[in-house]
Order: sequence, then structure tokens, then C-alpha cells
Amino acid sequence: MDYAVTVYLIRHARTKSNVEHRYLGWTDEEILPNQDLPVISRCGKVAFGSDLKRCRQTAKFYFPSAAYYSDAGFRESNFGEFEGKTYDDLKEIPQYRKWIDDPTHLAPPAGETLVEVTKRCMAAFRRLPNDFDLYPLILHGGTIRTLLVQLAPEPSEFWDWHVSHDELFKLQWTMKENFKEGKRCTSLSVVPITANMNM
Repeated sequence: MDYAVTVYLIRHARTKSNVEHRYLGWTDEEILPNQDLPVISRCGKVAFGSDLKRCRQTAKFYFPSAAYYSDAGFRESNFGEFEGKTYDDLKEIPQYRKWIDDPTHLAPPAGETLVEVTKRCMAAFRRLPNDFDLYPLILHGGTIRTLLVQLAPEPSEFWDWHVSHDELFKLQWTMKENFKEGKRCTSLSVVPITANMNM
């Protein structure tokens, strides 16, 4: 089957907070040094994603020849006062327990609900230019889950998705109009991130 548009949802490389299992939202943390990150494509002209440093740095490894276009709408969830904390730091706090039971409608103090995250992520997705048939997106775990809930071929829930640093999600649309309108994709697959991928 011929596809009109392909989108790759790629999580940024690991950071110190990722390794320590801390909530990492809008803090502009760098990726860890000395990670064995492959060059996915030397011929890609453009890549897109979050404006935060960890996504920009990852894009330079994976797509060294590409121009990177960022959009703050693709940022990770804003965890507010829970930012930088671990589950063990927060587990006794009643407000935290309420939030993890219903993050869709409840926000951390000074943070966002998943409803708000979905609204801004989908707005950023619809702002992607209409000039290409391949869109590598360098994003955050929560951003990718949010987009998959909205764009995967079948309905799903936020926590249904496991988002690894070592795999990407390949979404394809047969009609460009459906892609631009943010409708569900035609095909979805999960692909290991390796060098010399066929992109």
C-alpha cells in the first residue's frame, strides 16, 4: 500500500532525571553524555519536535544534516510542584494520590491536566507544515502517549502505551488531508531505533 504521509514519533535520549525516575516536564535538562545513539538518517532535510534542549540535542544525533523546527506545544506535561520529584518523594501526599488516580482531569499544583496537554499537543501537530511526506518528531514520553491516544488507528488510553527511548512509533496515512486534520492514521508499527534505517 502506498502512504501519503509517514510520521515517526521518537522519544529523546535519556537524561539524568529519566535514569533517576524523576518527573521531568518543562525543566530544560540536557541528555546524558556518552550515549551510543545511532545516526538514523544523514539525508533527512528536516526534523520537528519540542523546543526543550533534550529534544534538540537528540535530533542532532539522529538527524545530523536536518534543520530542526521546534514548537513549545510539543513539550512534556507541566508537572508543576511535582517537577523533579520521585514517586517515593510524593507517595504520601494526598494531592499527589488524587492526581495519579485522575491525571486527565486533575493537575499537579501549578501544572497541567492531560486534557490541557492534549489540546496543546494536537494544536502543535496541526501546525506542522504541509510540504513533506515524512515527519520525524523528537518528543517526550508523555507527548508521544498523548499523540498516540489521538492518532493511533484504534482508540486507546494514555497508559496503554509503553514509550521506550530505544524504539519509535511509525504512523502512516493514506490521505494527506486526514493527516493535516489530525485524524487517526491508517497504519501503526513500533520499530527499534537503529542506524541506517530506511527513512
